Amino acid sequence: MKKNFKFLTVLIIAIVAFALMSLPFSADLGDYSGSSDYGGDWGSSSDYGSSYDYSYDSDYDGVSGGPLVFGDFITVILIVVAIIIYIRIKNKKAGNTGPVAPGAQGVDRSTLKPISSLIAEDPMFTEASFKEKLSNLYVQMQNCCTAKDLEPLRPYLTDNLYAQFNRQIELLKQSNRTNRIERISVLDVELLGYNSDSVNDTVYAQLRTRITDYVVDDRTGAIVSGSNTAEKFMVYEWALIRSKGKKTDNSDESRIVNCPNCGAPVNLNHTARCEYCGTIISSSDFDWTLTSVKGISQRTSN
Repeated sequence: MKKNFKFLTVLIIAIVAFALMSLPFSADLGDYSGSSDYGGDWGSSSDYGSSYDYSYDSDYDGVSGGPLVFGDFITVILIVVAIIIYIRIKNKKAGNTGPVAPGAQGVDRSTLKPISSLIAEDPMFTEASFKEKLSNLYVQMQNCCTAKDLEPLRPYLTDNLYAQFNRQIELLKQSNRTNRIERISVLDVELLGYNSDSVNDTVYAQLRTRITDYVVDDRTGAIVSGSNTAEKFMVYEWALIRSKGKKTDNSDESRIVNCPNCGAPVNLNHTARCEYCGTIISSSDFDWTLTSVKGISQRTSN
């Protein structure tokens, strides 16, 4: 009896934990935001977010007086769920976060050359305009996620990153849900440095942002995960590439290039797809293109 009850107890806890982890959660474009905070770049873990921990006595003998019946089974499930909910609420009110999961590992800054070296090679490159470009791109990315239309981002993302983001959008469409990302604010952009190989130059930047992030059911408008009031403070690391040796051209806002397949003119500010033959043009041949995004840290404030 004791062994059976211990087995059932462990099984129930595992099922409940799995169910809780499987609940849908909000996620900004790229799935870097989520239901649990991580990383440590926003200060101490007590500043934002919540977590829980609990234990049980593995030597407990179970219900005495007879075998475990269906009513007892349901009772144990309800007790486990109630304990989890109670501890979550208690810890949230107390600001007790416990251990915070680590975020992604950022680039080793000691391996990067300073941005001043890039400016020496490319005098038209300025930190101010580049930071503004990244801020605008971040806002555009989140708005495109809410609109479930990534085509406006096509000129600014590498093929692999575009495909990664597009899978997220397709899943939202298939489930009739919308990831609403609102109150978007880029708090700071820091250029960490750059490096080069035989093909590309790569600039690394850290973005600190604030968003609200939640998912709604398109059919009912109900919030199915996340919160439209809780603010998430995010830290990302971006890597942007450009063909080696290319220089910044600030002479014209519009970037008109010829399609390498059919020769037709393509405005890379509007699309990276040739409207005549459908060829995708790599904008990294002409300007900086986002190739990697890492989620370094998330803190949630209610």
